[in-house]
Amino acid sequence: MTITNVVRNIYSVIARVFAFARVTLANILVVVVVVLIIALLAVDTGRVEVEKDTALLLKPAGAIVDQIGGQDPLDFVAGGSLAQTRLGDILSAIEQASADDRIGALVLDTSSLGYIAPAQLEVIGDALEAFRATGKRVVAKSQYYGRDEYYLASFADTVIMHPFGEVMLNGYGRFRDYYAGLIEKLKVNVHVFRVGTYKSYVEPYTRNDMSEAAKQANLEMVDSLWSRYVERVGANRGLEPAAVIEYADRYDELLQEAEGDTAKLALEYGLVDQLLEREALDELLSELTGDADPWAHVAMQDYIDPVVPEVSGDTVAVIPASGPIMMGNQPRGTIGAATLSGLLEDARDDDSVAAVVLRIDSGGGSAFASELIRQSVLQVKEEDKPVVVSMGGTAASGGYWIASPADEIWAAPTTLTGSIGIFAMVPTFEATLDAVGVARDGVRTGPFVGALDPVGGVGEAMGRALQANVDFGYRRFIELVATGRDLPTGQVEAVAEGRVWLGERALEHGLVDNLGHLDDAVARAAELAGLEDYQVRILEKPLTNAERLTRQLLDNVGLDFQTGRLGSLAEPLLRDLRLLNSLNDPRHIYALCEMCP
Repeated sequence: MTITNVVRNIYSVIARVFAFARVTLANILVVVVVVLIIALLAVDTGRVEVEKDTALLLKPAGAIVDQIGGQDPLDFVAGGSLAQTRLGDILSAIEQASADDRIGALVLDTSSLGYIAPAQLEVIGDALEAFRATGKRVVAKSQYYGRDEYYLASFADTVIMHPFGEVMLNGYGRFRDYYAGLIEKLKVNVHVFRVGTYKSYVEPYTRNDMSEAAKQANLEMVDSLWSRYVERVGANRGLEPAAVIEYADRYDELLQEAEGDTAKLALEYGLVDQLLEREALDELLSELTGDADPWAHVAMQDYIDPVVPEVSGDTVAVIPASGPIMMGNQPRGTIGAATLSGLLEDARDDDSVAAVVLRIDSGGGSAFASELIRQSVLQVKEEDKPVVVSMGGTAASGGYWIASPADEIWAAPTTLTGSIGIFAMVPTFEATLDAVGVARDGVRTGPFVGALDPVGGVGEAMGRALQANVDFGYRRFIELVATGRDLPTGQVEAVAEGRVWLGERALEHGLVDNLGHLDDAVARAAELAGLEDYQVRILEKPLTNAERLTRQLLDNVGLDFQTGRLGSLAEPLLRDLRLLNSLNDPRHIYALCEMCP
C-alpha cells in the first residue's frame, strides 16, 4: 500500500467519525427539543387548592434577585447558575401566608439556594420573624447548611438536618484573581486611568496582589458583615456571638473532639435541633400538617397569585434597576440607559403615578449611561412627583450615581453602597502581535488618529486626554452627589475615593437618609406624595417571547443548573472578560464597584 493510500484511508476514517458525530449530535438536539416542548405543554397551569393545616414550602432556587432577567445560556458556561428566585415573591408568599388561616406552618428548604446578598438575608429573616409572631411554626430542613443557608435557618423554631449533614459557618472574605502576570506573559498592555485611592476595580489587571488600601477597605467591610451575622444568628439560637465565632474559627479542633461527626457537633453545639433521615422527617412534617400522609404543603410558586391586579387611583410606581449599567436599550438583568429612562418617562407622564420608588441593585457601569438616567430622575422630580430610592444588596458607583438626586435614599444595613470614583481601562495588543512577527505602520494627520486602536496602543496625547476626562468625571461625580444630597463638597470628598460603605455606615456619612427595605421606601414615597389610599405598581420592561419561553422551560421542566462549574481560574476570568466586553460607554469611562457582586 502506498503512502498516498494510507493518507487517503486516514482522512476517510476521520471524515466518517466527524460525519457520525455531526448526525448523532443533531439527533440528540432534536430529541431534547421535542422532550422540552412536550414537558412544557404538559405543565398544569391551574391554581393549586390549599386545604386547612397546609404548610407553605419555601424553597428558593439559585440566585435571589430583585428582577427576573432573561436567561443567557452563556452564563452557565461562565460558571453561573440559570436558576433565579425573585426576592419580592419570597416576601409576598411569607406575608400572604402569615394572614392565611389555611397555612399552619412554613417549611424552609435551603438546599437549592444560590447567591444571596447579606441585605436580602436580613429582609427575609425579618419576614420569617413576623411570620412566627403570628403563632405559626417555621421548620428549616436541609442536608447541609452553609453560611447563608444557616442564617435563614436560624430564624426557624426547629432546625432539622440529615444525620450525615454538616453546618459550615465560614465567615466572610474577599478574594480576587489577579491577571497581571498572565497579561505580561501575553504581552498585553493595559492602560489604566482612574481617580480614587480605593477604586480597585482595575487592580486585577495591573497587579499580582491586593493593594494595602483595598485590603484595608475590604477587611473593614467583611468584619462588619461578620459581626452583624454572628450577633443575629446568636440571638436567634440563644448563643453568645463569641460561641458562633468559636464554632467557625475552631471548627477543625471541635470536629476532632467530635470524632469527625459533623452532624453530632452541630447538634451538641446547639446549631440544629434534630437529626432526621427522610422517612422520619416526613413523619414529623406530617404531624405538623394535621397528620396528613404525605405531609400537606404548597410550593411558593403555586401559592402566590400570578395574576397582576388592575391598578386604579393613585399609585406608587416601583421601577426595578438591576444589573450593570449600559448605554441604549438592554434586556432585564441589565440597566440600559434608554430602557430605564423610558420607564421613568412613563412614570413622569402617567397622571395616576403620584410617586416613584427606584429599586436599585447594581454595582455600576457606564458613567455616561448613569448620567443619562440621573437626568431622567430629575425630570420626574420636576413634575412634583417624589422619587425615593430603595437600595437592594448593592447600589454603588454608577448605582449610587443614579440614586444621588432622589428625594430620599433608603438602604438596608448591609447594602454595599458608595464607591464614588471612576476609571478608564484600555487593553492593547501591539506587543503581543510584535512577538509573533506582526508589525503595524501607517500615516496620520494628527496624534488622535487611531489612538484607541486595540492593536495600535494608546499614545501619550490620548493618555493625557483620557486621564483629564477621568479627572473631570470624578469631579462631576463629587459635585452631583454634593448637590443631590445637599452636602458640602469636602464632606463628600472625605467619603469618596472609591470607598465602599455598608448601609449603616453610609447613613452616618450622610450618603443615605434611612435604613429600611423596599416596603419602607414605598410607604415613605406615598407619605411624601400626601397619599393615604394608594396602590403599588411595578413598572418594568416585559420579557421578550424568547426570554419568556426560556424562563418557562427552566421553571416548569426543572432545569436548575447550579453545578457543573468551570475551573476556579477560568470561571472568574471568563465572567470578568465578558462584563468588560459588554460595557459600552462611548468615552470608555466607568463607575464600577470592585467588591460588589
